[in-house]
Amino acid sequence: MLDIKNKEGEYQMERIYSARIIRREDQVVQGIYVKEFFMFCGIYVSEFIEEYDKISDDQDFVDFNIIMNEKTYDSDKNSDELTAKYTIYMNEKDKTELDLSSRDKRVTYGKSIRSYILQIPEILKWNEAWMKDFTRLYDTFVDLDYAYNDYLTHVYVMQFSEDMRLMQLEILNNCLNRIYDPEKEVKGLVHRRFAYFNCARKINGISASMNRRRIFDDEKIMKVVHDMSVTDEKFTMGNVLAGLIGLSKEELNISGEIYMQKALEKEGSNKYSAFIYYALAHYYEVDKHNNVRAWKLYQIMKQIVPKSYRMLFKHASQKFYEKNYIDSWKAFFEIYNMMGKRVNKQWFQPLELEYYYKCARILNKIPQDVSVIIGISPIEEKDLKRIEKEDFKKSKFMKNFIFNDKIQELYLWYFRNKMEKHTIDIIIDDVL
Repeated sequence: MLDIKNKEGEYQMERIYSARIIRREDQVVQGIYVKEFFMFCGIYVSEFIEEYDKISDDQDFVDFNIIMNEKTYDSDKNSDELTAKYTIYMNEKDKTELDLSSRDKRVTYGKSIRSYILQIPEILKWNEAWMKDFTRLYDTFVDLDYAYNDYLTHVYVMQFSEDMRLMQLEILNNCLNRIYDPEKEVKGLVHRRFAYFNCARKINGISASMNRRRIFDDEKIMKVVHDMSVTDEKFTMGNVLAGLIGLSKEELNISGEIYMQKALEKEGSNKYSAFIYYALAHYYEVDKHNNVRAWKLYQIMKQIVPKSYRMLFKHASQKFYEKNYIDSWKAFFEIYNMMGKRVNKQWFQPLELEYYYKCARILNKIPQDVSVIIGISPIEEKDLKRIEKEDFKKSKFMKNFIFNDKIQELYLWYFRNKMEKHTIDIIIDDVL
C-alpha cells in the first residue's frame, strides 16, 4: 500500500481519478461502453482515437490508460508520451465489429470484461470494503444495462415519449436501489456515493423534462457532493456534479457556477476537463445569453482540445457573430469535410452526424456570389435529405449499439425530429 496522506495527515489508499481509453475508430462500440462506466463512477475519462488524435494534443497525466487492443497502441514507442501511472490491456483482438445491439449482448460483454475492470482496485491495493463497493458498482452498471440507457438519454431525452422517459426513471430508480439498499446509509467508496447521487440528479432532470416535481432535494445533494471535493481535494468531480445540478435550476445557478469554476481551477489544463468548459460555456450562451463569458470559455477549450468538432463549431459560429462571414463559411466547410470523412468510414455516432447535418444546413445558405469567391459550392438540398434520411443507416456504431432492425425506425425518427430544430438555427438566421 502506498504511503499517501489525506488532509488530516492520515494514511489512505491510492485512488483513481482519471482514465484514458486508447482505441481505434472501429472500436467505438466497446470504447463507449467502458467510457460510460467511468462516467458512472465519477472518474474523468478521455479517449485517444488512433485515426484522429495526436499525441502532442494529449499531455494529460492520468491514473490509468485503458488500451482496447495491443495492436492499437505501440506501448514501447508511446509509453512516455501518453502518460499514465498504470496501464490495463483489454486485448480485444478479435472483437473489432463488436455487436452489442441487444440488452443480452451488452450484459454478456460487460461480464466478459469484468476481470479487466476489476484490475483497477487490485492494482491500487484497495481493502476488502472498497473492493466490494467497486465490484457492486460494476455489476449494477452491467446488469441494469446502464451504458445503453444513459447514452440514449443523453442524446435523445427530449425526443423520448412519456412512456420512454418513465422507463428511464424506473431504470435509474432500480440503479439507486442496487447501489445502496434503501434502508442503508450512503457511505463508503467515493465512486459508489458519486454514482448514487448522479443517478438522483438524472432522475430530477428527466422529471423536470416532463414538467413533474423533482424527486430529490437539489440543494442537499449539491452540499453532499461538494463535500466530497472538500474531503478529498483531488476528487473534483464532486464539484462538477454539484455544478451541473446548480446550472440546471435557476435559483441554484450562482452556486452551480462557483462549483464548476472550482473544478476548473484544479483541472482546467487537462484534456479530460473539456466537457466542464463546454457545459459552463453552453450554460452562459444558451441559458444566460452571455456570449462574452461563453466565448472566453470556448477560447480556453480550444487550447485544451484543438480538434474537438463541437468546439470548432462554436468558433465558426463566433466568426458569424463578429460578421467575419468569409472565414466562418470556410470554418464550417472544414468541419463539414471532417465529419464527412467520419461518416464515410461508417463508425460515426449520432452527435457526429448531427454536426455534419448542422454544417450542411449552414453551407446550404451560402450566397452564390460568395461561394464563387471562396471556392465553396453550396450544399445541395438532396445532400441535406440524404443526411437526414439515409446516412443514419450507414453507421456501424448505431447498428451494433443503438438499434437492431426492430427499432431502427424509432431512432431514425428521433434523429429526424431532433434535426428539425436546426432549421431555425440562429446562425443561419443571422446570415439571412
